Amino acid sequence: MKVIGIDPGISATGYGVIEGEKCICIGTIRPRKSGTYTKILEICSRINDLIKENQPDFAALEKVFYHKNIKSLIRASELRGAIILRLLENKMNINEYSPTQIKLTTTGNGRASKAQVRYFIERIIKVDSKRVSTHATDAMAIAYTALRKMSGGL
Repeated sequence: MKVIGIDPGISATGYGVIEGEKCICIGTIRPRKSGTYTKILEICSRINDLIKENQPDFAALEKVFYHKNIKSLIRASELRGAIILRLLENKMNINEYSPTQIKLTTTGNGRASKAQVRYFIERIIKVDSKRVSTHATDAMAIAYTALRKMSGGL
């Protein structure tokens, strides 16, 4: 089973495709254009390309959580909605997980730090985190969580 994990961010969206415990691809989409809507369009276009290239069976996203800055929350929600629409247009099944579920599945500790999640992803999936952003390793942790949950693990 192949899963794409997406960590939406208006200036940097992480993605990771996993099959079993093998990393198929991992990276970060950093829109070059300015303006929220043009960034959303660029990110969604690249996600569409990733789906076409990798043919994942499922998509996984992190559930929305509280942001201190309401303006950032609104932008992130707009992007997330556009990504969900793009996934649905591609007939993808979508699973969502809370940050606590992702941390618990990846590290065994629901209150783990980002550094701990990154550490485990490096070892479990054999991702060289020196070459990828935190957004990308977060996306891979989301994909790993989906894979484990769907296969009956944790």
